[in-house]
Amino acid sequence: MIGRLWYPQLDIYDAIRRMAGLLALWNPAEPPSQERLFITDFYLANPSLLHNTHMPNKVRQRFRELKVTRPGQEFVSYPSAPILFQKMDEVQRQAFRTLSGKGLIDIDGLEQGSARPSAGGAELFEGKFLVLFSKKERELANFLVSDFAPTDREIASIRSSTGLRRLVR
Repeated sequence: MIGRLWYPQLDIYDAIRRMAGLLALWNPAEPPSQERLFITDFYLANPSLLHNTHMPNKVRQRFRELKVTRPGQEFVSYPSAPILFQKMDEVQRQAFRTLSGKGLIDIDGLEQGSARPSAGGAELFEGKFLVLFSKKERELANFLVSDFAPTDREIASIRSSTGLRRLVR
């Protein structure tokens, strides 16, 4: 019997689920940029790598409350965050293109640099995708959206604290 490991960070369907759930949690009045969405999706798929980021003390304390396993204590070993982030690039882009191609992302907002769900997308994300998050995953997603990478925090600050950067085309 041949066994295979499933890596959710490299699965387009799971990336669609994660991104839709994150967009459902974001304040519609302050939608994220596509790059901010990709970074939060990266840490939703790889939460233990958050231990290697720089956070203000208040944010770090909130993160500790989530009791996320450290990278060395998990079954899977991770490459460096920037390498894995680049490896996830095409999967995230395909997932985002799928969401926008289905009319679930507001095209006008996208042209202005924000990843805002369309009216139908917001309803679908809330009703069908967010319910697929486990309790722990939802707590982590709320942390990422409200504490770790809120839209009022400069993207340059997020880049420097995580070491992640990707040009959005």
